[in-house]
Amino acid sequence: MSAESKLITIDVWSDFVCPWCWIAKRRFEIALADFEHKDLVQVNYKAFRLAAGQKAAPIKQVLAQKFGNEQSAKGMIQAVVANATETGLVYNFDTMLFGDTTKAHALVKAVDDNDIKKALSERLYKACTTDGRSIFEVNSLAEIAGEVGLSESFVQHAWNDETLPYLVAKDEKEAREVANGVPLFVFNNGFYISGAQTVDAFKLALQRMHSDATEDESFQGQTCGLNGCDS
Repeated sequence: MSAESKLITIDVWSDFVCPWCWIAKRRFEIALADFEHKDLVQVNYKAFRLAAGQKAAPIKQVLAQKFGNEQSAKGMIQAVVANATETGLVYNFDTMLFGDTTKAHALVKAVDDNDIKKALSERLYKACTTDGRSIFEVNSLAEIAGEVGLSESFVQHAWNDETLPYLVAKDEKEAREVANGVPLFVFNNGFYISGAQTVDAFKLALQRMHSDATEDESFQGQTCGLNGCDS
């Protein structure tokens, strides 16, 4: 298959409570929108939980515990907010919650329509990060899902479907075979980008994949893992 017609498959792992993930997602989307061959790109969004089994708690409190002191957590928050603002996103750390996102990821998994799936994922990021809404309870998830056209009965079914969390865990297993944190972007099962890289870095990766000029290397930036987030 020629470079002109070669499909570029990109697998993206992220978590809705990951401070860097929404920023990376938006920067990737900006790069993709400007990519000449974007019609050849297939994006697969996959699940990753930073806080499996943890009850929801204020993210400022969680970060202070992870870093060991409030000053280090404050520095990380300032870095995230600065990057978010440059990317056109609003982060309200005073109202953000951090916890187990199994049910939110399971709900996304339950959606078959790709457009609705994308809209729901984006809405979950905004609800958690900007609006300070819970994405951990069935009632709040039903309200958020309703905003993209999903019925309450659909949400209830997904909430009770015991097979969906296994799909979430399967995604996580695949991610850990590549790297230890999110956001994570894997191009054609080859090289990867981790962290909230720049728009230009994503553009470069897309061009390399299209031209088949990719070397065996990866780009690494600010990520969040099971032990905390980089600043």
